[in-house]
Amino acid sequence: MKSAPPTNDETQRLQALYSYDILDTEAEKVFDDLTELASEICETPIALISLVDPDRQWFKSKIGVDVSETHRDIAFCAHAIHEREVFEVPNALEDERFCDNPLVTEDPNIRFYAGAQLVTPSGHAIGTLCTISDKPKKLNDHQRKALQILSRQVIAQMELRQSLKEAKDASDFKTEFLSNISHEVRTPLNAITGFSQAIIEQSSKTPLPADIHDYVQEIDFSAGRLLHIVNSVLDLSKIEAGKMEVIPTWFQAAKFLQHINGMMQIKAKEKDVSLNFDIAEDLPELLFLDEGKVGQILINIINNAVKFTEAGKHIFVSAHVNSHSLNFVIEDQGIGISKENQLNLFNKYEQVGNKRNSEGTGLGLCITKSLVELMEGDIALTSQLGKGTKLTVSLPLSDIEVPKDLNFDSNIRCDIAGLKVLIVEDNAINRKVATIVFKSLNQDFSFAHDGESAVTLCQENEYDVIFMDIHLPGIDGIEASNQIRALGITTPIVALTADVFQIQQQENNHFAFDGYLSKPIEKKRIVEYFTDNTLPLSTSSKTI
Repeated sequence: MKSAPPTNDETQRLQALYSYDILDTEAEKVFDDLTELASEICETPIALISLVDPDRQWFKSKIGVDVSETHRDIAFCAHAIHEREVFEVPNALEDERFCDNPLVTEDPNIRFYAGAQLVTPSGHAIGTLCTISDKPKKLNDHQRKALQILSRQVIAQMELRQSLKEAKDASDFKTEFLSNISHEVRTPLNAITGFSQAIIEQSSKTPLPADIHDYVQEIDFSAGRLLHIVNSVLDLSKIEAGKMEVIPTWFQAAKFLQHINGMMQIKAKEKDVSLNFDIAEDLPELLFLDEGKVGQILINIINNAVKFTEAGKHIFVSAHVNSHSLNFVIEDQGIGISKENQLNLFNKYEQVGNKRNSEGTGLGLCITKSLVELMEGDIALTSQLGKGTKLTVSLPLSDIEVPKDLNFDSNIRCDIAGLKVLIVEDNAINRKVATIVFKSLNQDFSFAHDGESAVTLCQENEYDVIFMDIHLPGIDGIEASNQIRALGITTPIVALTADVFQIQQQENNHFAFDGYLSKPIEKKRIVEYFTDNTLPLSTSSKTI
């Protein structure tokens, strides 16, 4: 028996092999299919994808053998990687290099071997796609060519596998980075927004000098703009990471559109633009869709229409049902979009028109399109430069029947004054902001500075609701919540965090929070959260 020496490029060859991070991984169907095809074409009972490392040949895929590897000293493939043409041994018993090889004299009793090298794009042979038989044999030209083609496909799949892994690693890194950015940016924003809004609210009782009042309002407005930009980037990242979920619920169509209309009329009046809503009579009373995402779609599109429509012009919004879809048409008399710019309109970070005079990140319509597609709908655009733009959104409607016990009685709400609230927050500035907000709501609130203290306080006291920060020293908010539940305490726990990615990862949290609120803490959002019937308060709370 003659063992094959190391290749001339052994160091580089091994580096190329290791770069694929494929050794000792689980079987994968795409490789097994190629191995099976090689066995069928070459008409051999054994076929392998063999990767040669310093000491062994390891089989990424195998047909006809049970072992997963052999020592490199006895490997036929260790000889094959020195060649660049198919390495073929018609009868191993008649070849002095292999006649006394244990793979020949013992199981699997190799007689025939043919191996096509797995050559990386950098030119290094890291292994073979080989076919083996226990009977002497010789490949014909067709089989030899097919084996080489299949070997290139093995490398192509390894390259694809590597690219996908790198993309996933990059995505994971980006998610972690944005998670940290979300936390770091929202924490100071929480202070800026909380204190500025507190000053504005207090100024109604103790008037400020006019210029100071203006400065504070500018600070509050700028903080809102910054938060909008941060949210846009994070929304897109969640969509790309597959962490944006569609959660349909029943909601009242007319009331929902009235709310959107009222909200957007303020924007339109600021620019002296006429905003007209036309709601079809056949619109169902109730819709089963993701209300938040439908609202985000409409707000993004109408916002864009207002931004690019001059004073004195009109915007028309209509809603109607056609077959099994809900359709919105938003048509403006704005500046329009050229055919060239229409091609880039839904691209990430792409702003069309006069970019210097445009606010925002350029993500609004990209996010809108992604949300429509996430809901399995369609979005279409027609536009003429100087005459306006028309956007049509179609969202599929479900055939699910309306539950008989559905209740939208707006008179039923929580009396939020006097509720006993525990706020778990380690950041001193955030505690100051929370103090201002919850004190103004006449809440009976107290603080825990870490997760361990929160668990202890919950053992000693009864609360109507717990607001739990997730990033905490010691045990984090998720573990603290788990420990509270383990004590048999059923008080609703709301995740309150500056890290919006963390609260999206409920499937990995092993804890289902009763609700989620992202920082900055705003009084109006706390009030809306308590009064919109989404939070099941403990039995000590009152209703009116």
